[in-house]
Amino acid sequence: MSLDLAINLAASFVAFLIGWLARNLLTYYRDSRPVARLWRIDRQTPVTAVVGSARERRMLWEADALAAMNVRLSLARELKIHSIGTVRSSAFSMAGHAEDNVVVIGGPAMNEVWKTYVSRLDVPYEFQIVGDRYRIVTRETGASFGELRGADVEVEQDHALVIFAWNPFEPRSRLIMMAGCGYLATLAAPAVFSPDSARRLGRRFDTAKPFALVLSVEDINGYMSKPKIVAWQQFAQQTGS
Repeated sequence: MSLDLAINLAASFVAFLIGWLARNLLTYYRDSRPVARLWRIDRQTPVTAVVGSARERRMLWEADALAAMNVRLSLARELKIHSIGTVRSSAFSMAGHAEDNVVVIGGPAMNEVWKTYVSRLDVPYEFQIVGDRYRIVTRETGASFGELRGADVEVEQDHALVIFAWNPFEPRSRLIMMAGCGYLATLAAPAVFSPDSARRLGRRFDTAKPFALVLSVEDINGYMSKPKIVAWQQFAQQTGS
């Protein structure tokens, strides 16, 4: 009896172990692996998120702070990276963090670090002031994407620029940049790192090479739609040795 019991217990344990391994492998290949291939984080190097500062009082910009929180959740949940520094652009130290895996959140209007890094990339899109607002402009054709808001507008629309590149100051480190023309798209931009979105992007792009996306998002009476890619381009980057 004792031998039979031991055999049954051993068989049950082996079955449990196989099931546990199968579930974890499925989760890894379904969720974590696509996200990891999109982030391409150098795990030996710190991750620093840089958010915008409101100029007049050097305060944290709310949309950037919420986007940073979603970025932190993605890294912790899917990649088990929990040590992520978040600093305001006004307090960012190039001497201390320039070579980190850097995530820049917020465009040139509120984040000076955006200007520092994007000036060293040949990104096919850029933020320009058109009229009295920032728009994302295609450098080659002049096509632009912006924000649609107003008291008489039932559906608000906004666009974000998301850049995937290598850190120009340390080519082994990752550089991710994301910003909306307004708060709506800034909040929505981190959705590109969801497992579903990461799988789609992995099938569509060579994520080892730099590329830029223009995302469109709508607010329909309080409902925020999933971001849609309305323009994209891959671009070359000199990463050094």
